[in-house]
Amino acid sequence: MGKRVSSHRIKSHRQYTYQEAAHALGLTVQTVRAWRREGLTVLSGKTPHLIVGAQLKDFLNLRRPQSSKKLSLHEFRCLSCGEVVEAFGGMADYIRQTEAIGILKTLCSRCEGRCTKFVSNAQLMKITQILDVANSNE
Repeated sequence: MGKRVSSHRIKSHRQYTYQEAAHALGLTVQTVRAWRREGLTVLSGKTPHLIVGAQLKDFLNLRRPQSSKKLSLHEFRCLSCGEVVEAFGGMADYIRQTEAIGILKTLCSRCEGRCTKFVSNAQLMKITQILDVANSNE
């Protein structure tokens, strides 16, 4: 499994050499060169070859795992099996962390592993219409 690479260190308006891109991302030059074979667009008319920052950011964002997509209110990501699931038995526990947010905990409907997610007070009100939520702070 490869290292997770974040595009936030890349500036869209800048052009990078292989070495500069590798240094900015904390990777080896060989890794950045290999991305060219995987579809990264490189300006290769002159030497050194240049990578447009905006295209590098787009390339990295397309490679991002699908798990970073936003879940629906009734969905959880299981910490054991990694699947997006609904709450087991339609029940969840709420633990308030601050005045504005808390953690919603439930069991996975597939493997009965742990599932958690942060929710705001506004989200909690909507979720209580869908799930049976027990407040653990009371």
